[in-house]
Amino acid sequence: MAFPRSRKYLNLDLYFPRMSSLRPQKDTRLRLSALFSIVAFLALALGADAADRAAPATSAPTANLPVPAPVTPRPKPDPGKPVATADSATVKKEAKTQPDSAKTAPKTASDSAKVQSDSAKAADATRAATDSIALAAGITPAQDSAQYKKLYEYIAYPMLQLATFPVELILVPAVKLAIFPSKAPLHYMINENVVDRTLKLISYGPDDQVMIYPTLNIAPGTGSYTGLTFRHQAIFGRPTERLVAQGNLYVNGDWKFRSYLNASNIAGTGFNSKLSMSMVRVKNTSTIQPGTTSYWFYSDSSIYYAINLGHLVFEKFSLKGTFVYRDNQFGNAPPQTDTLSSEFFRDPAGNLSPLSRGLNDSWQDRILAAGVSRDTRNNQNIPLAGSDFSATYHYHLTTAHHDFHGWESSLTNYFKLGKEKYEVYVPPGKKSGASGVQKVLERMDIDNLKKELFNRKVLVTHLYAAQTFELPGNRMPVYGLQTLGNDTPMRGYRGSRFRDYTVFSAGAEYRFPIMRLVDGVMFDEYGVYGRSWDTIDVLENLKNSWGFGIRVRRPDIYLFRLQLGFHGAQGIQVNMSVDEPY
Repeated sequence: MAFPRSRKYLNLDLYFPRMSSLRPQKDTRLRLSALFSIVAFLALALGADAADRAAPATSAPTANLPVPAPVTPRPKPDPGKPVATADSATVKKEAKTQPDSAKTAPKTASDSAKVQSDSAKAADATRAATDSIALAAGITPAQDSAQYKKLYEYIAYPMLQLATFPVELILVPAVKLAIFPSKAPLHYMINENVVDRTLKLISYGPDDQVMIYPTLNIAPGTGSYTGLTFRHQAIFGRPTERLVAQGNLYVNGDWKFRSYLNASNIAGTGFNSKLSMSMVRVKNTSTIQPGTTSYWFYSDSSIYYAINLGHLVFEKFSLKGTFVYRDNQFGNAPPQTDTLSSEFFRDPAGNLSPLSRGLNDSWQDRILAAGVSRDTRNNQNIPLAGSDFSATYHYHLTTAHHDFHGWESSLTNYFKLGKEKYEVYVPPGKKSGASGVQKVLERMDIDNLKKELFNRKVLVTHLYAAQTFELPGNRMPVYGLQTLGNDTPMRGYRGSRFRDYTVFSAGAEYRFPIMRLVDGVMFDEYGVYGRSWDTIDVLENLKNSWGFGIRVRRPDIYLFRLQLGFHGAQGIQVNMSVDEPY
């Protein structure tokens, strides 16, 4: 992105491309909105064995149909019976209303009988239609009651069955097969309370204020690394000051280090501040060449320093100012056999050169930024309601004629569906046992999901837009381009897959609790990019990604997420990160 984001890096970045993905792609087909419904139940299959547990029906399915309960008429008061606590005026009023009650009671009973009659007629009509189709297809309740029941459901609830048909017939069996190896670990995690025990293992000090834990990233090429993370929740003895330090060592000897210190309500003034520092020593990193499917590789030995200061103005509306100093040290990536093919790198003389965009060169960038934000979420780690809005303008003053400026904005809304409590509660220290495992598996069952599609769930919507501008007489560096990819987020793509001056993305995420600390997640995301808003070719540059997974969290800390992302049939992106996409 043009303005560096605060990211917590721990990514399991596996990519399994098809051969067709190596060719230039023109993904002009719009993914139907039903794709979100298709993905909507995949995460539920993380151990679901509903097919193995489903018992064959032994009677006609109509016996299980809901029947409206009869409405009992209000009993008529006895005029001759004395009222113990009423005065004379109340008695007169009660006596006056008795004739109306007497008229209303039979009417209520009549309405109830009519409702029951209409319901019975509808059920009879549905049974008659089911019997006709079943006989035509050679299906009878005595021969195969499960098929008869499924046929009845399709006739009684056509829209719901139509929406979930691709899930039941194709995707659920495929996902069950794909995640079969995870069923045993899932049972173990539930029974042995693995998450809480792991947190206790890596936590130290009073009130577990210190956490030290290893990190691991498995990625193609030289992207794999091991690392160590240190967190202190009260670095100076005050819970308002927190320190995080992260170091990663790559398989080829490259390394990265990042540390930041957060402080809130500094000296009682209401100001919040963040200091951060990053060091990069990478011999071989890459960037996508805009407008192509080719990458350009280069070395990076840069250092970044940043400080920001914010203050709450009113009603959770905050202002923030930021200063960033980047000492850019870019060079050749041995053996540098790749070539430039993007017109973005063409210099004023007409030559394709990495120097024209700040690569293979050393220079400094001083960034001034100002932003506004409003956060009304009930909880940052388990948000059930509210919204999170931010907008930032940034200006880059460089030492090598690469000046530019830009803006970015995002809006995320959270909606809790249903009235039941969202959390799955298990008393601390108590194992869930076999019955607990069974309840989790039942919760993941596709039939149960259909019954509670809009109950005990959270719907998240996300909008993101950004744009950068070159200043006259300057050539913006490649990192000044806005990106559309894994961080936007478009979780079906690897890294910053698409780069241009203008990007926009919209996504939705459907969350539901499956264990005390674990949410199931499915998402559908769309993004578009171009030179400017008026020149974006939507049909040519509209991209889609979708997927499913889990997120592990507590009210006081977000632990990690494991999610699979897809974009058409081009490949699978496995994302494991300690950072929430939104």
